[in-house]
Amino acid sequence: MRALASDGPIGNSGAPQAAHLHVVNDKQPPPSSIPLPKQTRVGGGRMSIAPAAQPSARRTSTMPGAPLGGPAGPSVLRHSNSQEGLRRSTMASGGLASGTRGDAGFLNRQSQTARNPPGSVRRSSIFPSAGRQSMAPGMFTPAVRDTRPYKDKTFGLNCINNLTEFLINNRCPVPITPRTFAVVSTKDVQAIFRFLVSDFVDPQTAWNKKFEDDAIQILKDLRYPSMEHCGKTALAAPGGTLNWPGVLAMLDWLVELNKAGQRWDDIGLVADPLRMPAKDLPLDSPNIETRLVWDFLSKTYLQWFEFGLEDFPEAEMEVMEVYDRMTQAALEQCEKVETEVQKRNVELQQLQAQEPPLKALEEEYIQLMSDKTKFIDFIEMHRQKAEKTRGVLQRAREAMAVQDQELEAARAELARIEAAVAAQNLSPDEVQRMNYERETLTRTLDEMRIKTMEASQFSYDQELQVTKSMDRFEQLYADYTSLAHQIGLVKPGSRQSLLAGKVDFTIDVELQAEDMADVQKEAKRLREQLRPELSAFGEKFRKEELELGNQVIELEDQHDRLTQEVEKHKQQVEMSEMRVKAQNDSAEDAKNTLLSETALANAKIAKLEKDVADMSNASQKGVLDAEHELEMSRIRFNELRHKTSLLQENVTAQLLKHIEIIANTRQHTADSLKSLRLFAEGHGV
Repeated sequence: MRALASDGPIGNSGAPQAAHLHVVNDKQPPPSSIPLPKQTRVGGGRMSIAPAAQPSARRTSTMPGAPLGGPAGPSVLRHSNSQEGLRRSTMASGGLASGTRGDAGFLNRQSQTARNPPGSVRRSSIFPSAGRQSMAPGMFTPAVRDTRPYKDKTFGLNCINNLTEFLINNRCPVPITPRTFAVVSTKDVQAIFRFLVSDFVDPQTAWNKKFEDDAIQILKDLRYPSMEHCGKTALAAPGGTLNWPGVLAMLDWLVELNKAGQRWDDIGLVADPLRMPAKDLPLDSPNIETRLVWDFLSKTYLQWFEFGLEDFPEAEMEVMEVYDRMTQAALEQCEKVETEVQKRNVELQQLQAQEPPLKALEEEYIQLMSDKTKFIDFIEMHRQKAEKTRGVLQRAREAMAVQDQELEAARAELARIEAAVAAQNLSPDEVQRMNYERETLTRTLDEMRIKTMEASQFSYDQELQVTKSMDRFEQLYADYTSLAHQIGLVKPGSRQSLLAGKVDFTIDVELQAEDMADVQKEAKRLREQLRPELSAFGEKFRKEELELGNQVIELEDQHDRLTQEVEKHKQQVEMSEMRVKAQNDSAEDAKNTLLSETALANAKIAKLEKDVADMSNASQKGVLDAEHELEMSRIRFNELRHKTSLLQENVTAQLLKHIEIIANTRQHTADSLKSLRLFAEGHGV
């Protein structure tokens, strides 16, 4: 759970995010960083006894008092001294909220304690996916290319000096000597890498036995730009001649990243408006008034909560100074606007006094548009004529070229035939027979050519269909294997079934084999053996899913009943608060009555003492009666004060008892929902 008391004015966003930027909604104020008791937890659909400050909500107290969420000013956070003890006794169940580190290191990453998923689940990035969105959505962000000269000796010496200085200044547990980076040790490199990651990037990083896998995953999560130089081989043997430059550059990159994280909170270097005080923001910043109220409440709440201060002159003075600057800037802007308005009014009067030039321009425009239309029509007419003439000429040229080619071909064929006939000395009948046979062979060749083309096309179509079928089978086989790994039918990384003694759910088909007997045998096994088993397996899971759904419905019903009970207890607490308020009012009235009676009694005593002094020893009985009346008044006052104290303690005890019941109910509901969620996650629902 993220800590309610964070470092920055917008919750746990006081650290850079390497993956995404979170866009803050301009219409909503920043999340609350007001400290709450340790037992207070935040969750969807669960009410808090001391809720965090909302945009328009007010803090309700068990005793009457001024609201917390009101506007900034001298009257903010007022409580009488008589309510201080009750306020601290109600909220002192654990002091201020102390959560875990909200940003999980300066990169705002989730803890890597549970970073290692099962073998069948693909590991995801340690950066939150629902972080701050890009300021330019839809634009592609190209990968950063590392242009550092790895093999340059000067660059290597600079990296070694930078790394040595950083490790010594930050008390690295690895002994750093001049020979540490001259004779590189795998153990030292791994220890330095773990120190840079665990002490600066993410203190909650969980390290497994395989250092190379953890290091590669962490570098990918940090988006290191040169992963090709930091493979498993390089991390396993970093002292190699070819591996050391890349590993050294990677360690130097981590050092620079850690330095940037150490300088992240330096106000002199940070230009992020979300981390700057509201008084230093430009006056045209969005939601500057909300930021002012937020900073004022953040500064004064701790002073009020811890020290009981009621007046905050320094914070109020800062707010007044910023509002004075905003007022002065608004006045200057108003003066500029008024001057501009006067200038525009004078120009408007001058234009209204003259004849409007727009009329003449409109007439000229109409005339020009008419001429333009005529010229366009004239040009279009001649363009169409020219196109027609060109088309006629082109067709004539094409026809002449075709006739010339046919004529030349006929002449060449005639000359060839005459030469052949003259050379063979054939008779006209033989020439005619040969021509007939030639024509017959030509027709036969044309028919065979057409059939060959059709057969080739058919073969091509069949080959294309076979290729598509093989691709589709490969895709279906990959999907089947992935699903089998997920549901536990096949062991990941092997071809063995997890269900010992039962059907082997693995599929082994070689589509490139010439003999199709194995393929047909495997297909028959799929139809007759695997498909019925998979159907039975799916039916079993459907039944389990139905049972789990029924259990979820029962738990939801139980949760609803508990919610109704909590609401009922809440109403009882509200009624108790109303009764306590009424009793306090009654006690206050009784106190005022006693004060007035005491004042009257004091006045009467003074009068009696004066009478006794004047009368000297006139009447001893009057003196005794006055003293008796005074004593009776004091006794009645003490009894009434004692009864008021007992009543107040009784009501406070009842109220705390109801609060404890509500807290236990909420804790029981949270435990039930947590166990339900763990049960659902364990069964893949």
